Amino acid sequence: MTFEKCSFILLAGGKGARMESPFKQFRHLGGMPLWAWSFKLSSELYDMGLIGEVIVVFPKGFDFSNEVKLLNDLNVSFKVKIVEGGETRAISSLAGISAASGDYVLVHDAARPFASSSLVQRIISSITPLTGVIPLTPVRDALKKVSNKGEIFPVSRENLWSTQTPQAFPREELIAVMKLADNNMSDEAEAWIKAGYPINFVEGEPSNIKVTYESDFKFCETIARGMSQWRVGHGFDVHPLRPWRKLILAGHLIPDAPLGLEGHSDGDVISHAVADALLGAAGEPDLGTLYPSSDERYKDASSIIFLEEISHFLSKKNWSLIWLDITLEAQLPRLSKLIDCFKINLENALSSLTWAMNKRINLKVKSGEYIGAVGKAQCMKCHAIATMRSDIAWRK
Repeated sequence: MTFEKCSFILLAGGKGARMESPFKQFRHLGGMPLWAWSFKLSSELYDMGLIGEVIVVFPKGFDFSNEVKLLNDLNVSFKVKIVEGGETRAISSLAGISAASGDYVLVHDAARPFASSSLVQRIISSITPLTGVIPLTPVRDALKKVSNKGEIFPVSRENLWSTQTPQAFPREELIAVMKLADNNMSDEAEAWIKAGYPINFVEGEPSNIKVTYESDFKFCETIARGMSQWRVGHGFDVHPLRPWRKLILAGHLIPDAPLGLEGHSDGDVISHAVADALLGAAGEPDLGTLYPSSDERYKDASSIIFLEEISHFLSKKNWSLIWLDITLEAQLPRLSKLIDCFKINLENALSSLTWAMNKRINLKVKSGEYIGAVGKAQCMKCHAIATMRSDIAWRK
């Protein structure tokens, strides 16, 4: 089977009614939305030549514009379709499958963040034109049944298995059985089996956990923390002040400033310090190496644009920004009223590093107290410290 014939359906359209907060798929796990873990899996599958497209099913009537922006920021090389789901899993699943173009579909629940590419390989290798394939794990716990009266009865676990996703089926046949199925069915395999079609299974993975209750999410957070690498980077920059230069800080032009910062680019000392803090945490070369002053392309260039490009560059390497603390040393002009403006510009420039911006930037302005080069308004200095996280599951 060639990979163009297989579509990956990511079901992220549920409401998560059994969680403490609804729409669990948009909650952050390890620095990224829960649904995005499975999207990363689909990216790996494409790179391995196992799938040809991805269909993401989001909730009907829910504003998922941030998720669309995230997909655009990732700039993936494969085809992605976004579909609105319905009131039940069955309706959402049918919408996603109907939007697919492959001969086969892999239907995966976004609430299972840790499914592996090796599991999917085993599933795909077992599928045939008329046979579905599902991952199963043997029930390990002793089972009990509790009656409406509170009576407890033992239940044998012999020959009992738990079902996981992704589940693989021939697409046209699955559409036919889904149209006939009860809208309250638990998964695609239920509809397939009730229609009388043959089905095979591969052994699933204990790590392929489904987030159903709040305790599941907390357990997954523990796993995600163990998969993450944390780094701290420090950035520093200094530029002289000159009367013939415009003053630009954090991408904001201050038109009434008597002095501006001299530099090959726009001299934006805040953006430069922040860029070096981010690059330092990620173990990358500094800003001057990436954008050398010897290159005329960067003459008077906007440093906030450099920061946007660096943000995209680091996000593709699976880094996310946890916290950014900035200290600007400046004697004049008075800048305290512009702090919020500076922070907004930086938040926008770094949006691809933060998945969903949640005020992760702190900025202070300190006077030189008329001491030294800063105090005499001969220059401005800026320090930035960035805390970054790189998730192993998101590394190529």
